[in-house]
Amino acid sequence: MGVQKSIIKTDNPDLLKALVDLYSFKAPGAEYSPAYKRRQWDGKTRFISRTGVFRTGLLSRLLADLKKISCDPSLTMTLKKGDKELKKSEIPGFTFYDYQEELIQKGLDNMRGIIKSPTGSGKTLIMAGLVQALMGKKMVILFNAKQLLTQTYDFLTEACGFDNVGLCYGEGFIEGDIMLCTVQSIERILDTHLEQAEVLMVDECHEFSNGKTTLAAIQSFPNAVYRFGFTATPPSDPIRRYNLEGALGEVLQVVDTANLVEEGKLTKPIIQLIDRKYAASGLDEEMSYLAVYDEYIVYNEERNNIIKEIVNDIRGKHENARILVLTKSLDHGRALEDLFGEGCQFLEGANSIGERYSSISRFRDARGPSVLIGTKILQTGVNIEEITHFINARGMKSEIATLQALGRALRRHHTKDVVYVYDFMDKEKYLREHSVARKRHYEREGHTVKIL
Repeated sequence: MGVQKSIIKTDNPDLLKALVDLYSFKAPGAEYSPAYKRRQWDGKTRFISRTGVFRTGLLSRLLADLKKISCDPSLTMTLKKGDKELKKSEIPGFTFYDYQEELIQKGLDNMRGIIKSPTGSGKTLIMAGLVQALMGKKMVILFNAKQLLTQTYDFLTEACGFDNVGLCYGEGFIEGDIMLCTVQSIERILDTHLEQAEVLMVDECHEFSNGKTTLAAIQSFPNAVYRFGFTATPPSDPIRRYNLEGALGEVLQVVDTANLVEEGKLTKPIIQLIDRKYAASGLDEEMSYLAVYDEYIVYNEERNNIIKEIVNDIRGKHENARILVLTKSLDHGRALEDLFGEGCQFLEGANSIGERYSSISRFRDARGPSVLIGTKILQTGVNIEEITHFINARGMKSEIATLQALGRALRRHHTKDVVYVYDFMDKEKYLREHSVARKRHYEREGHTVKIL
């Protein structure tokens, strides 16, 4: 068993074949691949090779499966053991919740793992606790977005007082033993950290589970004995899930969103789905998903006017309302911005970090009700505790996107006891299935959903 890869050695070829089959999955869209069409590939992604090689992070899953058939293998480790004596994870000025301490300790005991920490549960503090415990080792912390990197850098250096923290992204570079780096700039630290890093951490690791570049990044760093991912939403798709687990280890979870709401650590959501009437009586059955999405979500007057009525109703009833509206496309965001009028701001990916912070500050500090419209840039990594109302205007079926977006609104703040969440039960082709999926995602997280 090594840091990155391990091998199954057995004199039972039937057992190995069964495991290879168990850890093989049909790749989405495989039928469109030229290799598949030429019958050079059967369309499957295999996580155990025919010679028994697999990524070490899958070991705990593999052992659990072998236990089911009363198979008790012996383990031979070439993997360097972690230190028995690590530094205390205490950080002056901060007190860890019990679940945060437990996740830190589980990670250190296992030396790897995907730490599942619900949005708003203090994920960055958990990361800081691990950094403190492993202080003195060379570390790399990977990010998929510059904004997340700079927020974490500020927290580690200013709030936690850590020294020797570096950063690497686009236009910025500061050398440090603890290197925060965007995956897009990873080539700039390969000479100094690829072989030397003993610790690899990956923020919002679910975003690294599919792309060739991002996946290659987290499968690198051959001497990183300690390997941790952080996410509120591990992917459920088996290929993406096993990609992550193979590189980082099993999912470590102590609490879920419903637990934290019950304990008063997150705000209780009142989730309301608007049962919109069917609007596509003349819909062409040959219409693509994008065409349906544009006609019945982005440019749909009836649906957009419902959103406008919700916003106006909130403005009239809640003097200090802070309303977040998420859209998928820029055109949809701009259309809603025109409808809402004064007291509304629209943030998009083209905005600089400075512009984003300024807009968020105006949203927070406004006198009277305030509306912030955003695309994916507001789905993750934005900490706005003051949000009192959240409108998911974009539809979509992704569990990760739905729950990440919901998490923006659940952070506690003294101005609110609950947060009101609005979504749609759309009825048109494709959109109906997506609405049902979002309802299911909310309910699986333990939230009550009301149909309006």
